[in-house]
Amino acid sequence: MAQRAVLYSTAYQLALKQIPALQLREKPDISLRIHASIRRQLKAGETDAHTIVFEALKEALVPETH
Repeated sequence: MAQRAVLYSTAYQLALKQIPALQLREKPDISLRIHASIRRQLKAGETDAHTIVFEALKEALVPETH
């Protein structure tokens, strides 16, 4: 459990560092999307922080199409 918490924290911090501050201010839900993606990936068993970050950013930054 502690390893997952460290992995989550590492991935979350790495992901947020990749997003410009202006974009974070314009779209405050990005951090929630990253959080949800990381949690989903950890639940699925992913263990590589860089893979988690890549997928989380891809999911969070993809324009919504409704």
